[in-house]
Amino acid sequence: MDMRTVEKIEYGLASAVRISPDVISDLDVPGRFIAFDTETTGLDPDKDCIVELGAVVFEHGVPTETFQSYVNPEVSIPEEVSALNHITNEMMQAAPTEEIIYPEFMKFLGTAAKGEIMICGHVAAFDLSFLCKTLNRIGIDANFRFVDTRQLATQIPELTHHSLAAVAEYFNVPHEHTHQAKEDALTSGRILCKMLERNRNI
Repeated sequence: MDMRTVEKIEYGLASAVRISPDVISDLDVPGRFIAFDTETTGLDPDKDCIVELGAVVFEHGVPTETFQSYVNPEVSIPEEVSALNHITNEMMQAAPTEEIIYPEFMKFLGTAAKGEIMICGHVAAFDLSFLCKTLNRIGIDANFRFVDTRQLATQIPELTHHSLAAVAEYFNVPHEHTHQAKEDALTSGRILCKMLERNRNI
């Protein structure tokens, strides 16, 4: 499944629907949105688990609140994954389990879990598929609405590469700590703000 094009994610109690504007000017972005990212044990939400959650609340273009936590998936992290995100099995020993951290995270998300506040992310369907799968497994209801900064980046003709790093460089957004959930979420949120600012100036 290509997470760059998935329109709807549904795992029992938890779902997420993509906001798919034809052009960025169609976006109805409120003053408040939440940028979100994860680090995981692999690429398949049906088999793999989240090992780090990161989220940043933006108010009128300014980051105001952050959330970051490792999550003990109670499964082993493959060596090749640890080499990429520097999250090790040893680090998981002190990390909270899913049952502990997800109720806390849902409090942080607030009404975003009811679709009242927009979620953004870079290839956001990937991260939200893992989140929805986990929430359903532990019995938490959620219905998210999300926008994908990668999808929006493909609408900019002069942008030929659409990775988070490439889009951040294009918009002069600092992006030093890749594969860290909170930092990647912050970068994605700042990119969305730049995109909206760019659109207003066109």
